[in-house]
Amino acid sequence: MKAKLFLMAVGLTSVVTVFGQKVKVDVSNHSIGGGRHEAFVTTIYHSNESEVKKQWKVLLKKYNPEKVKGGGEIIADNATISSISSNSIDIYATAKESGGEVELVVAFDLGGAFVDGAHSGAKTAEDIVYDFAVKLTTAGIEAEVKEAEKVLAAKEKEVDKLVKANDRLHQNIERWNAQIESATESIKQAESDLEANEKEQDNAKKVVEEQQKAVQAVADKLNEVK
Repeated sequence: MKAKLFLMAVGLTSVVTVFGQKVKVDVSNHSIGGGRHEAFVTTIYHSNESEVKKQWKVLLKKYNPEKVKGGGEIIADNATISSISSNSIDIYATAKESGGEVELVVAFDLGGAFVDGAHSGAKTAEDIVYDFAVKLTTAGIEAEVKEAEKVLAAKEKEVDKLVKANDRLHQNIERWNAQIESATESIKQAESDLEANEKEQDNAKKVVEEQQKAVQAVADKLNEVK
């Protein structure tokens, strides 16, 4: 299942709705870059502080800075973003995680002046922060969807096993019932055969008794001769 992103630009604030959560960029004053300066602020969902910092450093390399440094506050020295300024730019960023959300604050130092909402490069600065936030939020959701799909697949396998076990039980019951029916018929036949056998035994015993009498009669004749 893919997250559907609904994009809308409103002045200097871009917004995207992701499962009811809005990714947007605001411009406000923050303590960053050695003082209080105008900065571009966004919230990244379905991610964490470590991942945001890692991926932000990866993004900064795109702007060919002389170096990227820092852990708490990430600094890119002398980056090149021509659509913001023809001169080099120092980019400052902080990321702070709270309640499963990460606040990313980014400031663009032009060399004494920071990009604010009125600057000609504000839209580019905003887009950089916005696109980054959407990318990480989307990646986080997609990762959660994949994990949920794995769990679903495992549950479906469990159901499949139960269905197959159910089928086997039905087959066994049918086979056993057939065996019971066959055994019942066999028992009935055996009972009938037993009854016939007992009658035949009685008749055979009578024949034996008659034959014994015949033998005795012959023996009696032999005795009379002597």
